[in-house]
Amino acid sequence: MSAALRRFALALAALVASTASAAEPRYGPPQLDALITDRTLDEISGVAASRRIDDVYWVHNDAPRPAILVALDGKGRQRGTLRIDGVRAIDWEDIASYTLDGKAWLLVGDIGDNAAVRKEYEVLAIEEPDLDSAGATQTVKPAWRLRFRFPDGAHDCEAMAVDAGRREILLMTKRTPRPTLYRLPLGAGNGGIAIAERLLDIDAIPAPTAAERSAHFPAARLGGSPTAMDIDFNRHRAAVLTYRDIWIFTRVGDEDWAAAFARTPQRLPLPPLAQAEALGFDRSGTRLRVSGERLPAPWIHFEEIEISY
Repeated sequence: MSAALRRFALALAALVASTASAAEPRYGPPQLDALITDRTLDEISGVAASRRIDDVYWVHNDAPRPAILVALDGKGRQRGTLRIDGVRAIDWEDIASYTLDGKAWLLVGDIGDNAAVRKEYEVLAIEEPDLDSAGATQTVKPAWRLRFRFPDGAHDCEAMAVDAGRREILLMTKRTPRPTLYRLPLGAGNGGIAIAERLLDIDAIPAPTAAERSAHFPAARLGGSPTAMDIDFNRHRAAVLTYRDIWIFTRVGDEDWAAAFARTPQRLPLPPLAQAEALGFDRSGTRLRVSGERLPAPWIHFEEIEISY
């Protein structure tokens, strides 16, 4: 084999490898598992799969509300409640689950700011407990809390995800002209106020027009407004929820998430939902769970399917 042919073969092999690693998943149609009618869960704003128990998800309401997490199973049945002691929930908008140093963790994002007037925001971490067999309420204290600001002023942010392998928290704005991705270190910091690092504007998610943002349209009309985000357990994909779609960004190898979010994502249209604001992968990473803020709240999932050739 000539040197030129050898170089061509190596380049082709690298292209095939990168294409295979970035292959988009395929999902079946949305499946309705339950309708949430419990009035104590009338504004589900975040969902994260348990890292300890299969087919269990932690959800929370929008705030201001009591600082409470509720465990639901795949059929929407309550499995327990977690009260976080010593915490004032100002505007909880998303939750993430992850495993780090052999422990299962939940991270709650007090990151909402509709009017963009807050001086600072906060994320708080708790170690995920075992569920009480009777579904009783447990009380825990945060393991750590991180206060932060954005480097360019106040922002309403409702989408948060954790990459424990890279020890970073990703945040995506909702009401900026284009969704903007920021990064924080995963951890308590030094006790001061951290400054989130701005990574990039997301061009691939169509933002609402100025007329849409200023008009009194139902939330579902503002299709390009990110309301939730999650990273699958293998850290291969990030899913971003808007009011009309799910956008799935795929990493190639161990690249930075900024590189993944700079590419064109896969679009997964939602069925008609009044106010889709909660999204999370299941423990396997093959199922996407979605719900929203208005009762009755659909408890739906999208299942990854295998394609036969």
